Amino acid sequence: MEIEQSFQVPFSPESVWRCFHDIEGIVGCLPGASLTAPPDSGKLKLAMTVKLGPIVAVFAGDGEIKLDDSTCSGNVTGGGSDRKSGSRVKGEAAFSLHDEKADGQNPSTRVDVRVVFSIAGSLAQFSRGGIVRELAARMTDAFADNIKSKLELETEVLSGALMTDSAAPPGAQTSTRRIEPATSAPLNLGKLFWSMLLSSMRKIFRLKRKIKA
Repeated sequence: MEIEQSFQVPFSPESVWRCFHDIEGIVGCLPGASLTAPPDSGKLKLAMTVKLGPIVAVFAGDGEIKLDDSTCSGNVTGGGSDRKSGSRVKGEAAFSLHDEKADGQNPSTRVDVRVVFSIAGSLAQFSRGGIVRELAARMTDAFADNIKSKLELETEVLSGALMTDSAAPPGAQTSTRRIEPATSAPLNLGKLFWSMLLSSMRKIFRLKRKIKA
């Protein structure tokens, strides 16, 4: 299965790219994802928690991230399995940043993402085209919102630190606040599915009203 998605955030490509270098933080922005050990030269120990009703699947496996500073692009590869459900997943995600500053003043960055993956086992039913594409779109929206929140927090903390430093007497020691990686909640497929179904029903009702009118 191959999926392509894009999203925009109101920050410069330089700021967004620095965010991608915070590997623990960027993984925490992806719904359901986490690291089980600190990154080691691009090597990752990954976990993905997926909730479907009373069933909770925890995929554990290895991955690798590569970043190209010259093009502000990179890719993540990996795979994992869940012992309880017997399901397995593997894939690759390539991403690239593009400057979308239209008015010459307000910064904006478009992030293009291309994902190729496969699912085997009892959760393979969610690899069907229409379902998985809608789920991917909603995951991308959540990922974009989390990145935006992360950048806003970092900007706020940096601004506060600069103000503190400027107000401190020469030679005084100033304190710094460390931004902890985000803690990602389990990816709730059931919740996403019902939300997706409700959205589809609303579209159908709106279409029927237009036809009657």
